[in-house]
Amino acid sequence: MAAPHRRRIVLSNVPLKSGESGKTEPAVEVITDDLKVEELFEGALRRVTVGTLPSVPASNEGTGLPSFDSAPGSGIVLPGGVNVYFLELAPGAATPMHRTVSSDYVVVNEGTPTLITPKSSFSVADGKGNWDGVDETVLNPGDTAVQRGSMHAWSNKTDKWVRMLAVVVDAKPAKVTVNSKTEELGESWLQTA
Repeated sequence: MAAPHRRRIVLSNVPLKSGESGKTEPAVEVITDDLKVEELFEGALRRVTVGTLPSVPASNEGTGLPSFDSAPGSGIVLPGGVNVYFLELAPGAATPMHRTVSSDYVVVNEGTPTLITPKSSFSVADGKGNWDGVDETVLNPGDTAVQRGSMHAWSNKTDKWVRMLAVVVDAKPAKVTVNSKTEELGESWLQTA
């Protein structure tokens, strides 16, 4: 199935011109541009970045199309900022089990994805997780997953594409105590079995 055409419509305040006395509200500039589809995992996953904010609070000054920073590494977390993108998962596809140092708000637009999480604490050896089972949570259109730096994977067990909107906010890493030593839970991608 072809990716749907996605547009971004950016609205900005146009500065008041000198001599426009008595007017207190600026005109609004509207710019429309096309969004680029990025294929990942051999086309099983598509990411369409809507925009990024390098920091919060954002600045609403200026006109024209703002520059959007790209997130480094896996392209998910923009350090100190926010990354907003569509995530589209092919029928029968799944992401690797992973964790990012972020708070994510993932809204299901179309389809019924399955969110997979480890059922209990586990260890990692040679890049593979050794867990005693997983929990599977099926989400429906309109559902929102709030992911707080935890290990998880997405799966599409249906015959239709899943479409979600993700708002990813950089976060401080969660901490765990292992053998009396405190460790930070950083970004981690596990190999599939």
